[in-house]
Amino acid sequence: MPLSKSIPLLTTSLTSSLVALLLATASLPAQAQSTPDATQCDQYSELFDYGIIGESGFDYGNNSEINGNPIDGSGNTPTPEGQVDTVDLNYPPLNPSTFPSGQTGGPDLTNATGIQAGSYGTISTNKQGKATPFVSFTGGGTYYIEELIFDGKDSTAELAPGDYFIERLNLDNNSYINIVPQGQVRLYVRDYLIGDNNIFVNSNGPVGDMLVYLYENAYVDLGNFNEGGGSNTVVNFNGLIYSPYASTSVTLGNNNNYQGAILTPGTVSVGANTSFSYSPEVQDQLLEAVGCEPTSSIHHLRIRHPQSIVSCYSAVVEVLACADASCSQLYAGNVAVDLNAGTSGPTWQGGNVTSSSGASATLNFSNGSGVAGLQWVSGGTATLSAPASSPAPVAATQCVTSNGTVATNCELTFSTAGLIITDADGQSVIPGHYAGIDFPSVLRAVETNTTTGACEARVSGPQTVELAVECTNPVACQPGQTYTVNGNTVPLNDAGSALSYTSVNLNFDSQGAANLTNNYSDVGLLSMHARLELDEAPAAGHASVSDPTTTLTGSSLNDYVIKPHTLEVVALDENDQLWTATTASGPGFVAAGEPFKMVVLSRNAGGAITPNFGNEVSPVAVTASFDSMAYPLPADASSDGSKLAINQPFSPSTALAGAYQTEGATWLEAGTVNLRAAFSGNDYLGGGDALERPASPVGRFYPHHFALINSSLTNSCTTFSYMGDTGVNLDALVEAQALAGQRLRNYGSNYANTAVLESVARNTPADQPTDNFVTRWQASLPTAWTTGQLLIAVTNATLSRRADAQPDGPFEQVEVGLQVASEMDNRDFPSGDATLATIAGDAVPLSGSLLLRYGRLVLDNSYGPESENLPVALRAEYWNGALFTTHGLDQCSEYAPTELSVVDYIDPITTSADGAPGSLVDGRVGTSPLFWLAPTGTPAQGEFIFEFDAPSYLEYPWQDADGNSFSDPRAFAGFGLYRGNTRKATEKDLTQ
Repeated sequence: MPLSKSIPLLTTSLTSSLVALLLATASLPAQAQSTPDATQCDQYSELFDYGIIGESGFDYGNNSEINGNPIDGSGNTPTPEGQVDTVDLNYPPLNPSTFPSGQTGGPDLTNATGIQAGSYGTISTNKQGKATPFVSFTGGGTYYIEELIFDGKDSTAELAPGDYFIERLNLDNNSYINIVPQGQVRLYVRDYLIGDNNIFVNSNGPVGDMLVYLYENAYVDLGNFNEGGGSNTVVNFNGLIYSPYASTSVTLGNNNNYQGAILTPGTVSVGANTSFSYSPEVQDQLLEAVGCEPTSSIHHLRIRHPQSIVSCYSAVVEVLACADASCSQLYAGNVAVDLNAGTSGPTWQGGNVTSSSGASATLNFSNGSGVAGLQWVSGGTATLSAPASSPAPVAATQCVTSNGTVATNCELTFSTAGLIITDADGQSVIPGHYAGIDFPSVLRAVETNTTTGACEARVSGPQTVELAVECTNPVACQPGQTYTVNGNTVPLNDAGSALSYTSVNLNFDSQGAANLTNNYSDVGLLSMHARLELDEAPAAGHASVSDPTTTLTGSSLNDYVIKPHTLEVVALDENDQLWTATTASGPGFVAAGEPFKMVVLSRNAGGAITPNFGNEVSPVAVTASFDSMAYPLPADASSDGSKLAINQPFSPSTALAGAYQTEGATWLEAGTVNLRAAFSGNDYLGGGDALERPASPVGRFYPHHFALINSSLTNSCTTFSYMGDTGVNLDALVEAQALAGQRLRNYGSNYANTAVLESVARNTPADQPTDNFVTRWQASLPTAWTTGQLLIAVTNATLSRRADAQPDGPFEQVEVGLQVASEMDNRDFPSGDATLATIAGDAVPLSGSLLLRYGRLVLDNSYGPESENLPVALRAEYWNGALFTTHGLDQCSEYAPTELSVVDYIDPITTSADGAPGSLVDGRVGTSPLFWLAPTGTPAQGEFIFEFDAPSYLEYPWQDADGNSFSDPRAFAGFGLYRGNTRKATEKDLTQ
């Protein structure tokens, strides 16, 4: 409702200042949701512990899940672990507490862009005609809207960060609500938010950027995601739906993927195959989004440890503070943990140990993990536990192997003799190395001097040692991959499986060390295991005493990382095959702004893909960022990282081995872009960065479409044009655009094979094929694009006459349109814009039309006394479809005495043309006269034939009585005599 309608009629006694005050008070904006106080944040924290609550009723369809856990049971909330529970919680109020209905109302807008903050009636998209179903809001601020209606599938609204009070939202199929630029949008809904199928709200933005608040009796009802379910991870709704009113409801159809929270004392109902994503990270982001501090807790402690070690080494024990059941998220706050080794003998030291006493120690750490070293020189079996921590976990402590993948009984055995595999120095852990490149390590056969704690050689000289390699993360080794030691192939074993060994001949030095040269074709976290059988042999220094037969066993001092040698970005085609980038030639990839898939691939030093990349226990965080332009060069200065949008994080690819994949990425420019892959923190599984991360070309991206920005069509003579007159003006600005209409500035002089446009014409009513407009319409359009635009400024367009020069027409309303004649990627105008149907095909119409007439100039016979100048009667005629008639519209055709000439003197008189140049007026010689000068000399009387040199488009195939043809108009002229009817017949022949 417009503001003026909400103000009652004022009496005339009110002063103007009071009126101004009332108007100002009436237009005050509603106060949006304020920062919660401490009590409200406590209430929010309790609500966000669950994430999905329909306190008056929660219904779910078959195969629905939350965080990958099947939803099971009855109640009003599915906990993040999947078990449905029942809660009774408090809900902080909305602010303002009532919807500001008095603020809505104002102009109605359709397909509007750049909408500023203010009050509006109905804002809608519309797909009719050439309109693009798109609206955009800019500048942020506060909006008051009666209705936001998407009329037509594939509609999009771009919301700038701000507050939107909307009475009703109605979304058609395949509708998109995006936030541009990134920032928080709060939607306050009075009545409803409803949508058909395939609705996407903030699918690619941060979850905390979209907050939907429902007032009393309001509801949300969204349809199915027809492509959802199964492996489709596209998020339909990404954000928060919140209401403190029991009268509200939220309904989702089948197959929807929802990330975020739904919190209402009302009802929540979802269809089959609904997938909720509600991780601790999402929980924290939503708490921050409503203005509260994150309060996520420790779900459980996880102790990672080796299962055995030679006692002259320290065992590295790591404690993880897990924020969820799968430990995919870590608690980020400060943690104090009490550790215990279970018996007297072992001692703690180093790492994050802040105090220790015998088998007990306290660790203090943040960011999710801490480490400690455990020593037990004399040997034995320690049983690890974490009896207390602050904050306290909600679930029991778990123990896992040092790779974090296999549960253990929490026991750690210290052996006084055994094998251990270290870095080349014989002491340190094995650092990260690269797939396909040789790297050194040392196998030591040692025993502990229990007095000094030092490692001493247990064997020396040639020995046959059995070796095995275990894939600990990923937990399964891939077929076809190899691990070699000193050129010998060593078996690869899945984590936790019975180990398969192979024998390798090694030579141990006096320190009990044998050098190993390793090479692994794949990537991942590995553990090497060794076994050495020793026969009974004389004890050192005591020939009469024998050491017993024994088997020394051991493993690598740590699980060591083999990293990608090369990390590269490659696009995928529509069949999920690797796309080889193109530049100035070859097929294009996708249109600028269209979503595309790409992968981050890992290769070894030989260039082969490492298939275990992407199978890690917890997905590795990888990304791709803008590096440079590969084509065109030089590229426009605006071609930078701002044009790249990676709307979904990379996740293990289901289509390709050895890859992480993202879908829905966009590049908003033409050309081929170099992207560079990276690990989060430049680290792969704790082993550091890849050796090479080259700039990888992706593309070529081409225009999604061309758009006619503006145009005009101008007759050569104000209101009409003569056929054949090359004076028609054709002006247009055409732009190469991305999917959503962004200008592609790279589409220019450095971009090969840009579009060649041509113009076509048609008459209204439609011309006939026999009119031959296809070849008669002539306009030479420019071909040089500049920064994504083609500027057309043609001044010599024309509709030529028929080839036989015979008159036709008139063509009262000739329309002209543009077509794409050629473009290397077959780009064109949108089909909905090509509304001009011509014999030469559909075209995008230019603004305006032409009146085209077949014209000619005609001279009238002229006679007069020999003592006076003889006036010349010149006029323009046009073919009206039946005959020639004077062309009264012609104010443009020019004349001059120099265009007059004598063709033949019938009598030998002497005269010449004179007068002043001018233009026709109403189709005839205007105020500037043309005349023949009175004869000089003798004879002073006589006749002659003369002609006017007409422009080609005003010539005509004349023929005199003798059958002579000529093009320019001719006439008889005479001074001082008249010869009667015989001559009149001849004159008629010259003028008709």
